[in-house]
Amino acid sequence: MKHYIFLTVFIFASAAMQLRATEEKCTIILASQWCDLDGNCKKAVQFDGKWMLVGSITFKKKLKDPISIDTLNLRWDGDHLDNLIASLYKKNISKDFLPIEDNLICDGLWNKKKQTLILNFDEKETLDPTTIFYLVLTIPETIEPLIKKGSFRLEEECLPQQFKHCAQNEKLSLAINDTQPDSAPQNNIIR
Repeated sequence: MKHYIFLTVFIFASAAMQLRATEEKCTIILASQWCDLDGNCKKAVQFDGKWMLVGSITFKKKLKDPISIDTLNLRWDGDHLDNLIASLYKKNISKDFLPIEDNLICDGLWNKKKQTLILNFDEKETLDPTTIFYLVLTIPETIEPLIKKGSFRLEEECLPQQFKHCAQNEKLSLAINDTQPDSAPQNNIIR
């Protein structure tokens, strides 16, 4: 009986140590931005609003095992929104970011009832040691003040198992507010 108890404790301790080692090797960083990608008012009419980079979602992993992701859910914390138009782009680490078709991961779906932005990837993405996604919104002037007062929170259930602890242990949100400078990058490039 003593051996059985010892073995059970050893198995649980080993599993806990392995989980802790995995947690230390996987992180998610959300960085809020407020960057006008249009740079002028003519495109605002074409896209039914400003084309704004609102933040980045960076996945970092030190694990050699492949980890894939095929969806991200961002819950809106702010005033009720009837609709939201969004796109998710991936940054090639060796190049400057451009919000072009080649970098597009998917367009978002807005769940009005749950106030959630659902980003179902067009194709499953295998995460590199560092993978950066950019969230771009098309924001009509009428809702811009509402967007600037709210935030998006990354929902845990959509994350790969190795990254779920990040959402449990940290507040993973893109907070947008009026105190951030409205700065347009040169040539629509984000580094």
